[in-house]
Amino acid sequence: MISKLKLVNLLFVLTFPFYGLGTYVTFKTNFSAGVILSVLPSILILVIYALDMIQRGQVTVMVNRVYVVGMLFITSLVASMWVAFGKNFPGLNPLNTTSMSIMFLVPFNAAVVVQVYNRDNEEWDMAWELIKGLGFFILLNLVGYAGGLRNLVHGFEGRINLPFMRGIYDASHVMSIVNLMLIFYLRDFTRKPMRFLILGALFMVNMAVMVNVNSRLSFMIFVVLMALFLFKFMKVIRGLYTVSLFTMPLLMSFALLIYQILSLPFFVAILQRVDKEDVTTFNGRTYIWESMADWAMYDRTGWLFGLGYRGQYELRMLDFLAVLWGEEHSFNFHLHSSFLEITMDQGVVGLVLFYFCVWFAFKYYRAKYRSGLLEGPLFAAVVYLMFIWQIDIFCYGIDLGNPIFFTILSLAAIEPRFITRRQRTLEGAFLT
Repeated sequence: MISKLKLVNLLFVLTFPFYGLGTYVTFKTNFSAGVILSVLPSILILVIYALDMIQRGQVTVMVNRVYVVGMLFITSLVASMWVAFGKNFPGLNPLNTTSMSIMFLVPFNAAVVVQVYNRDNEEWDMAWELIKGLGFFILLNLVGYAGGLRNLVHGFEGRINLPFMRGIYDASHVMSIVNLMLIFYLRDFTRKPMRFLILGALFMVNMAVMVNVNSRLSFMIFVVLMALFLFKFMKVIRGLYTVSLFTMPLLMSFALLIYQILSLPFFVAILQRVDKEDVTTFNGRTYIWESMADWAMYDRTGWLFGLGYRGQYELRMLDFLAVLWGEEHSFNFHLHSSFLEITMDQGVVGLVLFYFCVWFAFKYYRAKYRSGLLEGPLFAAVVYLMFIWQIDIFCYGIDLGNPIFFTILSLAAIEPRFITRRQRTLEGAFLT
């Protein structure tokens, strides 16, 4: 008979494969059914925990302020959906607004429950379990692609369009996260040759997909971060969190320099499409970002609490894109930035809450990384997300980066005195 702990941990590993399956169902058959399927393992984890607490007859609060701030942000995200529904945003109805609200609320809480169940489990390795979950998610996508399935949301002819992603660029982000974490495990070939070969093969497959996806921004950030981790500069570098806050303006200010870098033979051979206009506008993203800058300087409607989901549509901010793309309306266009989307939809209040969440994750895992502990690889994932959320929608709402980030944050959301398992180094040695 499978133990409750093993069942919960199995459901945790299945979280991201189900998220992929649910995404496909969402856009293939039924939106709300797909949304619930996406978080089904997380729902089951919470059901197991609820039944467990009913049986025990008591609940011990083990969370800290990180959990409180995280839930405040998620509550703000849920509220933005209902605000948009109240304003008759196209396509929103009570059923899909409720299902998306569940989708936002469940993963973080389920991940926290997983941490609670494993608080005294000395075999628990959060980083490795996340790699397993994302690894199965990648495998699912590759099998689906080999079987003829293609992405239903966003793709390009001639590039790999993995089916169980929200869009083509999600593949590059997921594989960047996994590969940055794999750097920590690609060692000890003599002691564990089989594991080294399997992980090395996964690393190379991920690299091949990233190159084929051809996401220049994510690949550039991945290469820089990989170098910083490989050569141990991350252990001594300072001000990284502060620098990440200015990712967008820095990229826009150094657009020509970035073009020169991407024009080098190495990047041209890998990325192929290095058109000056395309690169310096980041495939047209700067036009959207400049519209947001104009709003911040001259308008600021709803700046404190936001305008609700896709608030930019209420201001018709992106109607010019609809004209360019030959669309009748602009409600399907987003801001190509989690940072800007949060600002517009949830206001400065939501933005500040997310800033705190990112800081908590950064501070917690930086300490683990510098101490050489088992959770150190998760610092690489946090740093990647810390930069990418500024310049891509990946970390917002139903996009995959949101549950990935809050899953990682869950460990920091547990009060340390309740985690009774001994700390381990990355090599597996227990600290005395």
